[in-house]
Amino acid sequence: MIRLLCLLLILSVFLSPKARAIELCDMQTALSSYKAALKRKNLGDEETAFKNFLALAKAGIAPAQRHVAQFYLEESHDDMAIEKGIMWAQLAAWGGDSDAVKIFKSAVQASRYAVVDTAKAWANGWRPTKPACQVAPSEKTAGDDSFKLIGRYPVIRAENLDEDIFVQFGLRLEEALLITEQVNPYFYPLVELIPALEVIAGQNTDRLIQWDEEKGWIQVSAGYRGDETARQLSYSLILATQRYLFDQIEDAEFADPIAGHYGAIKLYGSLYGDAKNARFIGLLQEAIKKARTLPVVMRDKVNLINEVHYMPTSRYHLTRLNDLNRLTYYDWKRSRPDKRMVKLVKKVGFEEPDDVLVELVRMGTQIQQHIQIEGMKGKVDSKKREDAILKALQGDLSAARDAFTNRTAQEKGLVDEWEEKGPDGVRKLNCEAVYWQAKAASLLEMSQIRATRIIKFDGCKKARQVWAEYRNKKAK
Repeated sequence: MIRLLCLLLILSVFLSPKARAIELCDMQTALSSYKAALKRKNLGDEETAFKNFLALAKAGIAPAQRHVAQFYLEESHDDMAIEKGIMWAQLAAWGGDSDAVKIFKSAVQASRYAVVDTAKAWANGWRPTKPACQVAPSEKTAGDDSFKLIGRYPVIRAENLDEDIFVQFGLRLEEALLITEQVNPYFYPLVELIPALEVIAGQNTDRLIQWDEEKGWIQVSAGYRGDETARQLSYSLILATQRYLFDQIEDAEFADPIAGHYGAIKLYGSLYGDAKNARFIGLLQEAIKKARTLPVVMRDKVNLINEVHYMPTSRYHLTRLNDLNRLTYYDWKRSRPDKRMVKLVKKVGFEEPDDVLVELVRMGTQIQQHIQIEGMKGKVDSKKREDAILKALQGDLSAARDAFTNRTAQEKGLVDEWEEKGPDGVRKLNCEAVYWQAKAASLLEMSQIRATRIIKFDGCKKARQVWAEYRNKKAK
């Protein structure tokens, strides 16, 4: 009997789940490790979950740091457990975990000054553990001008990106990766989770950087090569990784330092210190809220927008000159059916919510136009036309007559013009968007000065007529 008990004890030691050393060198490992630890916690195995969360916390995973803080504050009987809990809560709050901010404030209010001061000092002096990730050999990129390795990161050139710009950006990216620890000493190991980077075309003030879920890597605009230093790009890489990481974790919400939202519309601020992000987010939120006062047809246009990106000029840019003369632009090249993106390229200062709202109406109209263009393109290139040709060869000309009409030819011409010039370059479509913009301005009773500053009539007669009718009616 004693031998049987000893055998069961030995088996329980070997079969029980243990915390393992985790080398966080890719996003999937980090996410699966976090989910496994959370599952252990939900099953009541606090000790094992704590050890696994601690391994993640030491690598700068803020949601894991929150769980470590909760363990010290609620479960642990270690010496100075309160200090350790406050320290980890502070770190998680710095990492953008919304719940950690509440935990930190509550723990600070309930603790003595000496305990809080000690915990804050520990947090200030804490540094993450950088994983020993394998560096890929550079010989793999020989002879390939659309792909290179920078450190351990594969870097891909987008199809429409000039080769010289790709080379220049590669140098900037290499510089940015070298200074991640200086830029964000508490969370710099997160860049190790990036599987690859794709450099996409970008000019003027364009500074887009996002984790593309379809491709599974980060897309970054070549516009970052126009910065005075690599600091903004370096921090942007960490921030983009944090955003994606939090999006994939169910029990965590990211308190984005430069972004916000209104309903389902995401508002991404600028990383540059002179950008007035708070003003941008507040102004957009007011404008979107005010869209509810417009007729349904205009409100629906605004609701088509998924993301607004704030990309004004900055003193941190090498040049502040650009050829952009509007407040907002629809990023039709990068937009997808589930991600309609708008760029706000002027620094908000004296704008009012109405100014932004009429621009959002114009953007929504262009999104509707883009949806129609996508439908036309699908119709022009569809298999139905191929089937019509086959049927015509078999003697059935009716299908061919339906497929090849003057309307189809006109649609093809419009599709080609859109792809060449974009929505602002196609006069017919631009004037339609300006018409709805002028209609919204008249309903909002904008002043003549503000309307003419925001709305670019540029010979659009129908839009001018709407505005003139409103002015005449108001003058009576």
